[in-house]
Amino acid sequence: MPSLFFKTVFPWQTLPASVPTLSRQLLLVTIGLLFATQAVAGPRVDVVVGPKATALERFAASEVAVQFKKLFDADVKVSEQVPAEAGSLILIGSPTTNPALQPLAATWPKLSDQGHLIRSVKLGDRKVLVAGGGSPVATLWAAYELGHHFGIRYALYGDMYPGEPVELKLDGIDILLEPTLRSRTWWTIGNSPIGPESWGQADQEQLLKQLAKLKFNRVVLWFDASQPYLDFEFKGVKKQTGVVWRGERFPVDGDTGGRTAFHGAKFFENPDFTNKKTYGERVAAATLRARGIIETCRKLGMSPGLGIEPLEFPREFASVLSGGDKEKDLQLLTVSPGTGQKIDDARLMELVQAQLQAYLKTYPNVDFISLTLPAPVGWANQAETAWKELDPQTRLGKSKTFENLTTILDSPSPAVVDAKVKMLKGKIASLAFFKRLLTTKDLGLVADGHTVKFEVNGIFPVFFPLLDKVLPPGVAARNSLDLNLLPATEKRSLMKGVPTERVASSLSLPLAHEVVGVLPQMSGSALKSLVDELRESGWNGFELNCSTIGEMDFNAYYLSRASFQSELNTQQALTMMLAPTLGEASAGRTWKAFEEIEQVTALIDKNDFFIGAPHKNMVMQYYQSSEPVPEWWGKAQELYFSAMNEMYRVNTRAREGNREFSLYLARRFEFAGEYLGCLMAVRRAGIAKSKGDTETQMAELEKAVESLNSALNALAAVARSNSDRGVIAVLNEYGYRPLKKELEAE
Repeated sequence: MPSLFFKTVFPWQTLPASVPTLSRQLLLVTIGLLFATQAVAGPRVDVVVGPKATALERFAASEVAVQFKKLFDADVKVSEQVPAEAGSLILIGSPTTNPALQPLAATWPKLSDQGHLIRSVKLGDRKVLVAGGGSPVATLWAAYELGHHFGIRYALYGDMYPGEPVELKLDGIDILLEPTLRSRTWWTIGNSPIGPESWGQADQEQLLKQLAKLKFNRVVLWFDASQPYLDFEFKGVKKQTGVVWRGERFPVDGDTGGRTAFHGAKFFENPDFTNKKTYGERVAAATLRARGIIETCRKLGMSPGLGIEPLEFPREFASVLSGGDKEKDLQLLTVSPGTGQKIDDARLMELVQAQLQAYLKTYPNVDFISLTLPAPVGWANQAETAWKELDPQTRLGKSKTFENLTTILDSPSPAVVDAKVKMLKGKIASLAFFKRLLTTKDLGLVADGHTVKFEVNGIFPVFFPLLDKVLPPGVAARNSLDLNLLPATEKRSLMKGVPTERVASSLSLPLAHEVVGVLPQMSGSALKSLVDELRESGWNGFELNCSTIGEMDFNAYYLSRASFQSELNTQQALTMMLAPTLGEASAGRTWKAFEEIEQVTALIDKNDFFIGAPHKNMVMQYYQSSEPVPEWWGKAQELYFSAMNEMYRVNTRAREGNREFSLYLARRFEFAGEYLGCLMAVRRAGIAKSKGDTETQMAELEKAVESLNSALNALAAVARSNSDRGVIAVLNEYGYRPLKKELEAE
């Protein structure tokens, strides 16, 4: 284009004949490029912040500049003064932080600390656009809302820009948003190889930036007592346990399905812990990593907190727990109070407080601590005593007796009822202990000059109406209805009983939790139902504790928009997300695929909730059974493959630049279909083995290996996070290699 342009505008024949041909051509190309750059230069945009703008407001201005350069090829200048001759003018902040906005002070809307706006206004005879909020972080959200207005869509893995050119038009805009759900929380770290514990700090920080664009405002770093994120000493006993993934290792060299995802590595591991072999090295790496995440949260205006289970300790502290037997985890890495441990034991309280103080000393820049309410079976025998201890303060006995509280749990299985009752009794005892802990006068948890707030999570729904009675004043509640979305929706009515006017409450939305495992699941209708109930019942917000985030992009987008737009449904949100980026038709086909995944989710909920949960026997357990292949497996596989085909159709029709979204989902659904094919072959091999039919047994084992290998390669082709690579590594160790070993043994 430049050479053609300048043959017309600046004919090369006009150059002196003495100039060599090659030199003339190079000169013309150089001049042509310079003139062409001027000819096609984008519009000028001036972004103005106040001279005393906060760091977040300045960051908001820089984000607008980045987005406008990419959207419009604009020449963007960020400054503290309105230029005399400006192009398109954008003012960032509010009348209190940007002097250029002072003329609007009288008409400036009353915004909450989360309220934000983008609005076209006139200052004198000049048209300008304002992006501001009721706080610095709200101003940052206004900047991202401006990008959203022009078609940018924020996903967890990155941004999707419009597929077609967008006109730079700054007049006629009037958007004001206030939240209907004020608390939007993301949980990270955890202790699963398929979860965020496998992500390096750089990946964590990138995800946090995307969450800020989606207007999440709280982040919980969840720690397990066996991990290296804390080092402390109590009564002469020093912490010595500090491992990742409870000490498990996952080789990915040699014969590994989906090996290309690991780029030649011998082991799958968190990059932050590579070559960290000693306890001290791991502690140093872990604390640096966690502090980095906390600092990133601060810079992005998000509130960071810690999530711990205060009654769980590294195994070496068993010696300071009195009362005989201790409850231990499966890998014997941690201990909890056992049957003989009294809930009023002074030594136990000292140990819990010492651990909490150590966390705050290590991470002084957090705002809150989320305490998981355990259900120690060993404490079930103290439940009645604990209930009586709670009763004088709460007068619970007048409305609910201990007996009728523990008999409202129903299940078709007596064994399940018995287990639930023991868990409930354990939680009653824990509640009494927590009330003692959180009302201790000398607890004194102050960090970085501010008092740290508390919240309690893991509270059973039977306690919902009693939250203001069993929790001390000022302690928030993080509540759960079920481990999965559809059963949680069926219990939605229980949410109405929470005294939200006295206890700030948020709901843990069961989306892509580790227990759900490796199979993609979703339910837009159930998600909307719970979000609607959160608003109607006056809850503070929601929390997401996700392991795999593969199909969470849309869920996160919907929650982001629905937190500020009450009437939005999931289908509207999907169209809003995909129409400007992939095209209108893509939204319809994607919705059809999601409806099929919703049908799969219903089948899994009804028949085998733990079918994809990661554990050592997750595949081979089906080899031990001679039961027929469940019919629903085939139906679920059919639905996964149908959803895969829809996403491939989307991918072939999608606009250039955003096909990663559709291709990723297509391959992820393909992975799921092949994984179920593996399980069906494993079950058929087990049936043949029980009948002594060696030929069929071997043939089905070969099919199982082939299907699982196809599944792993499908996911490896699009793996974009260590959650994906973690799924591949786990299934190699827990499925692919055991199947190959069995095949070779036969």
